[in-house]
Parts: sequence; structure tokens; C-alpha cells
Amino acid sequence: MKINKLLFFLLALISFNSCVEYVDNGTKPEGPEQPEEQKFTAEHSNPEEAKYVGDKFEFTAMLNSVDVTSSTVFKVNGTTITGNSYTAVKVGSNSVIATMDNYTATFKFTVLEEDEEEPEPTGNRIEYGGKSYPVSETMWGLILDGADLYTMPINGVDHAVWYMDSSEVDGANKVVNQFVTIIATPTNSQGQAVLPFFDSSLIVHVGGGLTIDGLPVFEESKDVVYTFAQTGNTAPNAQNIGTADYTGVMTDDATNKTAKLFWKGNYMFFTPDISEFSKGKSTKKNIDIRNIKKLNYSKVLKVNLAK
Repeated sequence: MKINKLLFFLLALISFNSCVEYVDNGTKPEGPEQPEEQKFTAEHSNPEEAKYVGDKFEFTAMLNSVDVTSSTVFKVNGTTITGNSYTAVKVGSNSVIATMDNYTATFKFTVLEEDEEEPEPTGNRIEYGGKSYPVSETMWGLILDGADLYTMPINGVDHAVWYMDSSEVDGANKVVNQFVTIIATPTNSQGQAVLPFFDSSLIVHVGGGLTIDGLPVFEESKDVVYTFAQTGNTAPNAQNIGTADYTGVMTDDATNKTAKLFWKGNYMFFTPDISEFSKGKSTKKNIDIRNIKKLNYSKVLKVNLAK
């Protein structure tokens, strides 16, 4: 039974609705069956190298996790360009429209003066692809199995399992930006769960995902490294609010790209049940990490935490 629960749990974390219609950079597969959903995105793909007038700005387009750049037409400020690169001729903001078949995506990039430096980003945020995306709430969930602590045996040691979510949502409570992971920390000799900042070197990564501007970017992360400041980290109080000062670096399994989370402030502590990760349809295809936002965050049980 516990193995089945863990399987549902991991599927709920790492699975996105992902059906690839295009393969080999824009070639449709044979057969009449079409996928239910396609996600077409485009971005400035070399922000570290291209910043100033005279630099060559390169663009990339993706359909789900397939690179379809060579099948995509790019327009910069309304003018179609050849290929997927653009040499900047003046300072300022530029708008890009990417199209392929019936798919369209838009984004902007800024060209700087040679001696002009971009201001360093500050505040709670996700940094990805040379850009900064705000996050305004953080939640740490200690997973329970009924009234008991849910644990995973790792190398013969029981580990408590944590759901860590930093996100920005819109007025309809839909995720805009989200850095979310499942991690495990070893329990102490009394069988108590240990808070993640107690010793970040003991954290075991289980899975995770990244959403930027409402679209999934990392479908499955292969690693995450959390680093906590020496001060500013506290256990949750009677109102289930604690404080934390940390960064997290997530690496995507498919592309090896990284995203970095910066958080300093309050987090909300809650205790979801393992069963909440397998409600509704239980197939991998129909479980979306973004739906985890619908968990009952107000559900908090009295649990023993090592402090």
C-alpha cells in the first residue's frame, strides 16, 4: 500500500500534460490521432552574450519540449527577420512575434548602451534565462499519512518528505511563476521531522518543476540545491508561520538548464496528506503539477518538529 501511495505522490509532482505533435524540429508524425494540448513558447536564448547594440540576439522556439526553431518565423518590431537571429542597431525595448502554423508566441528583449549595465534584480524572485520573475508566497508542506508522518526509506534511513512551493498567482489564483520541489530530510532519533534548514547538506531531491509566465518550463527537475543563510530561519509558530532566508537552484532533466529561487521572508507551514496527491484521475497523463495549488493549505495538524 505504501509503495502505491508513493507512486501516486511522485507522479503528481513530476507529471505535466505533455503530448508532442512535432518531432525532428517541426515534422508531424504519421497517423490520424492528434494530441489534446500543445504549448508553443519562444524566448531570447542567449541573454548572457547579447545585450548591447551590435550584438547578435538569438531566438528559440519550443513546442512542448521539442525545439522547432527552424520551422518558426520571427518578427522583430513587426519586421520579419531571416532565420532566428537579429543584430541590434539601436538602444531600447524590442517586441518579437514568433509563429509556426497556427501557433503564436510573443516576448520582449532590451538592448543596452555599451557602457550601461542592467540593475541587479532584488527581492523574492526566480531567475531564469537571464530574466527575473517575481514570487510573493512560499509554502512548506510536511507530508503526512493519515495522522502519522509520511516517510521514505533512503539508504536505510527514514526521511520525512516536504513539499516546498514559492509562487506568484494572478487574481484568479492561477499560477504565474512557480518554483516547486519535493525534498526529503532524515528524521532524528526520536522519529521527528527535521526542518529543511537544519542541515541543507542532508536534503535529498525527489522531484520538482518550474512554471514561468503561466507555462511549464521544466517538466521534471533532476536536481535541486538549497542554501540557507546562517540567520533568519525559524520554525513555524502557533499560527503556522515561520521565516526563511535561502536560495534554491533547480536543474532541468531534459535541457540541463537551471533556474534560481531567491526567498527571504515568511513561509506558511501546512500538513497535506499523501492521499491529496492522488485525488481524481490517477493516470500520469492527467495529473498536472500546477493542480497541486488546489491543495487545502489551511489544513494543519499538530506534528512534532525537531527544532
